[in-house]
Amino acid sequence: MQTHDSSILLIEDDIPLANLIKTYLESNRCSVTHIARGLDVKKLANDRQFDLVVCDVMLPDIDGFRLQPILQKKLSCEVIFLTAINEDNSHIKGLELGAIDYIVKPVEPKVLLARIRANLRKSLPHVSLDMLKLGDLVLDRKRKVIEYQGKPLELTDNDFDLMWIFSQHQGEPLSREFLFQAVVGREYNGLDRIIDARTMRLRKKISDFNIPGLSISTLWGKGYLFTYTQH
Repeated sequence: MQTHDSSILLIEDDIPLANLIKTYLESNRCSVTHIARGLDVKKLANDRQFDLVVCDVMLPDIDGFRLQPILQKKLSCEVIFLTAINEDNSHIKGLELGAIDYIVKPVEPKVLLARIRANLRKSLPHVSLDMLKLGDLVLDRKRKVIEYQGKPLELTDNDFDLMWIFSQHQGEPLSREFLFQAVVGREYNGLDRIIDARTMRLRKKISDFNIPGLSISTLWGKGYLFTYTQH
């Protein structure tokens, strides 16, 4: 069975071009889902996860720039705009809307693949002001919601705040002093055990979720280590 390096959503109404791109990307270990109309994004299952969206700007039902907010709400991944419009203002608008890249047609499939891989390297783990993605885990700071494989996890706001800090520093030892200042917002006095209590509660909930590879470990004399290793 072939394994895939990345999952791509391709939104392109030029069917011959879409087929060419899809065939080439799939021959290079990408999984590609193609739709020809922008608003068909709404028909995708809520649990569908993509690493990146390649979206044509000039679509028959909605332009890519107007589609961008819908993509952001529906999918928690980066967007590359693909267009025949070679104008600086259009390029700037695309990037200001939050796209990670903007590629002008005609584009060679191998060049597109190189740009996809380069942008995936920059965006994983995905960190933004309000969204953070670690594999199948998606954290939404505006809603204070964490989803695993598209399903929300039962956590309090305090749990979320601590999980957000841990997820931003996945794989890094974090001291009590750092966590206290990040969560509580003032200097640690060496006596307050609120971080220990919250971490123990969060660790218990994580254990109950039974998500493979997800854990918070105690590092004696150093603090805590949050890790998520997908299997």
